[in-house]
Amino acid sequence: MKRFSLVALLLALSALLTPLLAQNKATATRVGFVDADALVQAHPDYKKVQDLQAQARKEISPLEEKLKPLAQKVQSGQATAKERQDYDALLKTYQDTVKKWQERQNPLLKPILEDVDNAIAKVAKAQGFAVVMSRQVAAQSGLVVYADEDTDLTQAVIRELKR
Repeated sequence: MKRFSLVALLLALSALLTPLLAQNKATATRVGFVDADALVQAHPDYKKVQDLQAQARKEISPLEEKLKPLAQKVQSGQATAKERQDYDALLKTYQDTVKKWQERQNPLLKPILEDVDNAIAKVAKAQGFAVVMSRQVAAQSGLVVYADEDTDLTQAVIRELKR
């Protein structure tokens, strides 16, 4: 009799616990990918960034051209003291110029990056993706070896950006 009640109790407990266990099963997490560079370049305001970059190249390129031969001499140890001094001064000017243009570019890029992030989140939620990764970073890091093309959200996000 004791054995019968123990079996009955175990059966009753398993009947009660089965639905609870079924609810705790892990659901698959959908992971998507985007080409982050393509998204930034597809933004309607990216033209302003390109124009600024063109202006920056006009100022930075001549400095780079002057730096190259001096850098080679300095690195090979064949530079005179005057050439070394010229190199140091030119390098400082180059670094300051690059910094100046980056500081001008950052305020233009910030709202673009925010729009891209918001568009990614909107598309991901609408399509049921829990995680979205940069395709370039995932590939370079070796984190992702394979991803089905159906996980690429780039075109959907570009359409969202153009709305």
